[in-house]
Amino acid sequence: MINLWKKDDLNLLSEYPKEVIENVDNVITILDESYGDNRKSTDDGGYVCVIEDIEEVEYLKVNVLKGLVEEFSDVIYEDNIDKYSSTLYILSSDYSITVITKNEVTDEVLK
Repeated sequence: MINLWKKDDLNLLSEYPKEVIENVDNVITILDESYGDNRKSTDDGGYVCVIEDIEEVEYLKVNVLKGLVEEFSDVIYEDNIDKYSSTLYILSSDYSITVITKNEVTDEVLK
């Protein structure tokens, strides 16, 4: 699981398609403009969570999302092998988590 809330964190996604990186960059930009670029992951605004392994889904659901239902989910990149999705969860009026997943991990998150 990769948690990103600063522009500097984008280098952690160097192995991902550029469309995924651009999506994460856009989310971080919106959070920076609304809540400041010097915030921490626990401050107002929220962060982006990239789930790389299906086992991480249960942890996320139990410990972070705690039964929340997604606001929306969009496909942000697709090729012949992989399909990446971005799913928004709003935890409070000033805190959200955007979850990036691919393939069967997306299906597991949305269950």
